[in-house]
Amino acid sequence: MGSAENFIENNQLDSQEKHQKLAQLLTRADIWQAANEPRRQRNGIASGYPSLDALLANHGWPRGATTELLMDQMGIGELTLILPALANLTQRGQMVILVNPPHIPYAPSLANSGIHLENLLILHPRGPKDTLWAIEQSLQSGSCGALLSWQGRQSLNHKDLRRLQLAARNGDCLHFHFRPQCETANPSPASLRLELTPREGELALRLLKQLGGNSGQNLYLARAAKLVRRDQPMH
Repeated sequence: MGSAENFIENNQLDSQEKHQKLAQLLTRADIWQAANEPRRQRNGIASGYPSLDALLANHGWPRGATTELLMDQMGIGELTLILPALANLTQRGQMVILVNPPHIPYAPSLANSGIHLENLLILHPRGPKDTLWAIEQSLQSGSCGALLSWQGRQSLNHKDLRRLQLAARNGDCLHFHFRPQCETANPSPASLRLELTPREGELALRLLKQLGGNSGQNLYLARAAKLVRRDQPMH
């Protein structure tokens, strides 16, 4: 019994010595500790719709993250939903990039919505690989305020979606990714996912997922003049 007790006692002493040495090591100024690293604050960008901002965790579109907009068909008001935020960014001199939009944007309407066209760039990469590369590089460049991308015929896998989410975070860029509504059943690393549905002159929004906030809420926004027209520029 004596030898067993000595063995336990020696182990306890060794453990105490290790903890003491570790504590001394962590006090050194040249040792980096993740717990002591200040977290970067990422306030949301106002959507232009107070009722929507009230549902979002950061009171606006999540900056440095991917927002997925899922719908069955294009042209139901999905662009006018994000135009106020895009206009705000271009008015502050930040670049907005559109990658492979399904239709040619109508410049006069964009200008009337407050978009500064000199800060708008449209890219048409060739093929899925070039498209993914262009999106990722633009997101993480640090010179892009917002980027809009549309899922083509070839769906991105979870790994690629994760790459884009991380690129948006590294570049502190607002990323809107448009996907078919059938993708709602598939998991996604996006920080925010909204399902959009047209409904009798309104745009129905269902909050499918958001990091750091609640989900499952429904919201209805007008698809007519109130959604498109902006009487005053955002500040």
